[in-house]
Amino acid sequence: MKGLDDLIERLGTYFVYHRIRERYGLTFEQFVQKVLNGTWEAYLA
Repeated sequence: MKGLDDLIERLGTYFVYHRIRERYGLTFEQFVQKVLNGTWEAYLA
């Protein structure tokens, strides 16, 4: 599934660049699940 692999790669880059774990306390898996569910919304932490 090339499309899914590309999505995970882009989300990983976003996750690291924006320091999602440090800022929001989410694991990468939780972050991906929120994105896929449509519930991810960045906010200032």
